[in-house]
Amino acid sequence: MITRMELKTKWKQLIDENLDEEEAVSVLCENDWVRIFAIKKKDMPEEKRIEVEISLPPESILTHDDLAGSELRNFVQNIITHLEYLLRLADAGLTLGVMTREGVYTACLELEDGPSDTLFDILLPPTQ
Repeated sequence: MITRMELKTKWKQLIDENLDEEEAVSVLCENDWVRIFAIKKKDMPEEKRIEVEISLPPESILTHDDLAGSELRNFVQNIITHLEYLLRLADAGLTLGVMTREGVYTACLELEDGPSDTLFDILLPPTQ
């Protein structure tokens, strides 16, 4: 599991980086359910963006015969936990969106200043 300090360190590395390309995208965190990106544009270095993608892991395409009993219950609980995480991101000011009909949800935030420690805490994804 990633910590707030690791997120902050990765964020700072991107922000301090001199860009050779038009846009720099850094993965701050990635697991089966969540990917968190930091994005910085060369022509507008003062504007930075955090994007969070939340999707059902590959297990979601399994048939009902593949998941049963407590496995299915745990899977459904993980879906609920991650949707609640998405709502917490919205409550923190991130803009929600949907990338695909299969269920890839996004939360984005444009920043001029660096994120606060509180925001880094909110960005920490749930543990599975």
